[in-house]
Amino acid sequence: MAHGSGIPHGARRLGFGVSGPHGTALIRPEATVQMILHAYALGIRMFDTGPSYGAGEAERRLGEALARLPPYDPIVTTKVGVHSSGIKRRERDFSPDAVRRSVDGSLKRLRRARIDCLYLHGPAETELTDKLLRVLGDLRSEGRVVSVGICGRGAELEAAMRTGEFTHFMAPVHAGLKSAAKERLYQLRAAGELVGIEVMTTANPRFPLPVSAGATWRLARAVMGWSPDRAATPMTPAEALCWGLNDGGAHRVITTTSSIAHLEANVWAVNNCGGGGLISG
Repeated sequence: MAHGSGIPHGARRLGFGVSGPHGTALIRPEATVQMILHAYALGIRMFDTGPSYGAGEAERRLGEALARLPPYDPIVTTKVGVHSSGIKRRERDFSPDAVRRSVDGSLKRLRRARIDCLYLHGPAETELTDKLLRVLGDLRSEGRVVSVGICGRGAELEAAMRTGEFTHFMAPVHAGLKSAAKERLYQLRAAGELVGIEVMTTANPRFPLPVSAGATWRLARAVMGWSPDRAATPMTPAEALCWGLNDGGAHRVITTTSSIAHLEANVWAVNNCGGGGLISG
């Protein structure tokens, strides 16, 4: 496995999302574990998940993989506020008690004593209460959470920036964003670490054929009505990744896949992007 200074800088800017099909029966648990171990061997050090992915199943699979890796070398991020019991049934709860219960459950499934970054999973502006901010501060003081972030796509990101309590911002970063969303990326990058998601939006057809577990998952989401903004001209996966890191200005980007070949291609792409992290368009 790759370690230390021998890891290309690009690979360190790519995170692997243990989400989507990796929390379902579409992928065997051991296949997910092996994908995580291979990502680590390729130099990826950030792994993102959440309790809403397969009602905690994705976290359990990541925890199994972490048990086979050097302690606390990978950066592990998870989320709070949204829970699921299936592909469609989701429940929201950002109350202090629910946040604590969620963190307790995540730590057990991840087999860790701390979470490197805990993201609020798409809260509304009105859910960013003083009580919520206090419990997040308490979790940091207790050492159970190192950093706090927010995952969102609209006004809730700006509200979080105004509190001054968040250091990490997870948001869509791709060429298909509207101008206002691209402008927001400037602000997020200046306020903390910008972590780009949905970076492959411009590289994928709208209704991919279900030839893999990942494609089947995306098709199911499309049928359910999930349809992100897209660029007028489709990009290759490598171009989409490099746009997120260079033009989009993300400090890191997160992707997920069920294909070893796609994973290796993504790592090759970020290792060869170059650029300086400027936002354009």
